[in-house]
Parts: sequence; structure tokens; C-alpha cells
Amino acid sequence: MTAPEFEKIAATWRPEPAQVSGAVERGTTDKLAALLDVPAPEDGAELPPLWHEVLLRDAVGIERIGADGHPKGGALLPPLADRRRMFGGGTVEVVAPLRVGDRVDRMSRVADVRVREGRSGVLLLVTEDHVWSVAGEDRIREQRDIVYRRAADIGPPTATTGGAVSPVTPSATHVPDERYLFAYSALTYNLHRIHYDAPYVREVEHHPGLVVHGPLLALWCAEHARYRLGAAPTHLTYRLTSTAYVCQEVTVGSAGREDGALSIEAWSQGRCCVRMTARDAAPAAD
Repeated sequence: MTAPEFEKIAATWRPEPAQVSGAVERGTTDKLAALLDVPAPEDGAELPPLWHEVLLRDAVGIERIGADGHPKGGALLPPLADRRRMFGGGTVEVVAPLRVGDRVDRMSRVADVRVREGRSGVLLLVTEDHVWSVAGEDRIREQRDIVYRRAADIGPPTATTGGAVSPVTPSATHVPDERYLFAYSALTYNLHRIHYDAPYVREVEHHPGLVVHGPLLALWCAEHARYRLGAAPTHLTYRLTSTAYVCQEVTVGSAGREDGALSIEAWSQGRCCVRMTARDAAPAAD
């Protein structure tokens, strides 16, 4: 697919919004708490920020899963043949927290589609809006940035290690092994093979090892923010900047605080993998 074809998709593809409903089930949140090694929220208790990632996951039959483990099609998936998908980051506003036991609706739509030339070829950048509500009242407003590219443009990474020294003082260290990545994939019904299929990730997508999920890296940063702020943050903005790999140490810590905003970074092997800004109040208007 050429750049003009990407441009055509960006100009014309606007899918209908999609809505799903379900419950904040105690069994699911208990499993996530166990994976994070933190106390599980009781029935009726507030759900910490970014824990909603494990909720209302799309149930996709195996016959509808592509060779890379992603769904072949879906409500918010662009009409790109043989595409590869990457999670770029997002913003989250917690209007009011979800609670364990809530009946939840999620309305999702494509907010923006644009094309960019990257080092590895043409990229399709899709911004998704997701609104989580309970009884008609907004609880979480989320924007997610997804990057798509052609499978043919994937080549060996330019470098597998970085040389920078982390400027943060780590408050948490994670060394996720294959079991950890498998458990998180199961909780989020994420069948992308880069997280569990070592031969595939090396031979097809040219990574040196299994890839740590981007939303998991962001969740570790959000947990750090909750610890440092002494309360659940209500506004999060984060960007995935590099890849972390299985069995490699990931350190999370604060990189400073300014105007009520806490800066958090996650580092691995001399690379900054996530940059997040967390606030426990709405940012001031310009």
C-alpha cells in the first residue's frame, strides 16, 4: 500500500461509533491486583486509574484473528491489508472513578486519522475516543493513539540497547518474565504474538525478545503516580517512547513536579520507554 492509499484512508474512513456494555467484575479486578501484587479493591470500591484496561475486552473468535494475533477487522480498525498495530499513548480524565460491581457502558469512536512518514515507512495515525459511563453519567474520558504500518516495512531495529542514564530515582522495579506477559495478555484478551511467541517476534517482527505491553508499562507508571500523590490521579497523559523486553529490568520513578503535575518515567536498558504526566486535579486553562 502506497502513501496515496494511506492518504485516501485518512481522508475517507470514518467508521460508525461502537458501544459495548458490561460489568466491573470482582474476579477480573482481583486477578489484576494479584498480578500487580497490590491489595484488591473490595465490592463497591473505586477502581484505580488505568485498571479499566482489563474491562469490556472484545470477544473475537479465533477464525477472525490475523496471523499476527490481532483481529482481522473490527469497528475501529482501518481497512489496511496486512497491517501491523502499535500503541502510542493516550490521555485519561477520571470524571468519577468506576467502582467494582458497576454496570458500565463504553462508547468508542475514531476522532482523527492522519498520515506521517516515519523512519520505517508510511504510518497511519488513528486517535480513538472512549467514554466510559455508568447510568448515563460519564466516568472516564479517554483518548488513545494507535499507529498502523505495513508489515512489509518492518525490519530489524536500529539498536536494541540504549546508552542514556535514567534521570529518575526509581521507586519500583519490574522484571516481567514470560509468565507475567502471558497473564496480562490473558487478562486483556490480547492475542498479539509479540507478547508470547518468541520465534515469531524474532523472525517476523524482528525484536530481540518478547515485547512488554505498552498499556502495562503505562499502568506501572499510573500505580507510581497513585503512590506518590497519595491519591488516585484524575488526569493522565502518557507517551510510549521505546520498547521494553521480557526479563529485562524496568524501573519507574518521578522525574519532577511542576504546577501540580507529577512527571513519571519508565526506563529499561538505557532507554526511556514511557513518559507520563499525572495530576490529581484538572490542569489550569490557558
